[in-house]
Amino acid sequence: MALAAGMSSCSKQQGGVGAAEQNKIVYVLSNDYHDNANAVLAYMRHGDGTLTPLPGSPFFTHGSGVGNPSEALGPDDTDDPLVISPDGRYLLAVNGGSNTVAVFAIGKDGSLSMVSGSPFGSGGQTPCSIAINGVDVYVANKSMDPLHTITRLPNYVSFTIDGRGRLEQVPGGKVEVPAGSAPSQVLVSNDHAHVFATDFLAFMLPTEEPVGTLVSFGLSGGGGLKLAPGSPYVLPSGDGGALGLAEHPYQPVLYVGFPVAASVGVYSVDAVTGALSLTGTVSAGAAACWLRTNTKGTRLYVLNSGENSVGVYDITAAASPVFLSKLVLKDSGPAGAAGDFALNFSPEGNILYVVDQDIKPSAGGDYNLLHSLDVAADGSLTEPGEPLALPVAADVRPLGVATR
Repeated sequence: MALAAGMSSCSKQQGGVGAAEQNKIVYVLSNDYHDNANAVLAYMRHGDGTLTPLPGSPFFTHGSGVGNPSEALGPDDTDDPLVISPDGRYLLAVNGGSNTVAVFAIGKDGSLSMVSGSPFGSGGQTPCSIAINGVDVYVANKSMDPLHTITRLPNYVSFTIDGRGRLEQVPGGKVEVPAGSAPSQVLVSNDHAHVFATDFLAFMLPTEEPVGTLVSFGLSGGGGLKLAPGSPYVLPSGDGGALGLAEHPYQPVLYVGFPVAASVGVYSVDAVTGALSLTGTVSAGAAACWLRTNTKGTRLYVLNSGENSVGVYDITAAASPVFLSKLVLKDSGPAGAAGDFALNFSPEGNILYVVDQDIKPSAGGDYNLLHSLDVAADGSLTEPGEPLALPVAADVRPLGVATR
């Protein structure tokens, strides 16, 4: 099996591990769509920037990922398919092809062990994104899987997580959206009062009136969700669908990727209702999708999946991003072979990890990679080393990255 063989090859590079490095881990979801082959790949972060497999990795999720043999738009478009609970005790990961969510307890050394009862039903089909708000957990179910028959509407489902990591669906805590909407991300607001989401392909639905693609929810009692005034929101004409979300850490400003328009939308957030208002846009690269800000609130990072690059923006003035620079990732292959589909910072903020997907395996090559980008004091990016080849087959598209 390609996964096992790849891990064996990587393990040969592993040297001694210092005590200070034992709990510094990068996690990536393999998204292997073969039966029960999905797994969390875990790597130790070393002081010199190198990554080596954590003993015991891969950690299997007891489910399968999502396959996309026709390379269609939508099935792979997601952010936060694996997340670490705010208290650092649990890692949650989607099994998109099995309609479940796996929950692992995180050991002191970063190793993972499945909690009792895991994996748990996702409350829908093709779970793709997870957000945690205290004991409340929100899951987006995309209902878009080329290898399985879709019988349920896409939805957003509320769960609670108990002290042992077990998930329980909240009665009545489900919001359905139109078929084909392709939910792609859920994000809890910084004030923990709202949940933002994207229905990426809703703008393509054959309806007389445009269907909103950007969603804002208020939180009702018991962890349920209720639509904010005006939600879901239709993007400006020609801008397509919303994909990728990041909130400014200190200001009521939400950044939204507009991949069709190659731009980023800037929205103000009503602190009481969660209603969103577009205040402007800024140009980005091809297929601008996934977003993160630094903890200082001075820089915004945008993955341009259509050109495998990362754009850097000054957000010192939160509502007025200013483009600073762009870094094209190494080993991008021929045009359109590799696309960057996930990003996250190290806890220290000095490294930005980026996951590449091989988005055209039919073209040959293998571009499923994990990049380690150095973040300078001024927020600029460099890629000093070579990317790490992820041990998955070329027709598997890894999803998400989480760090501790």
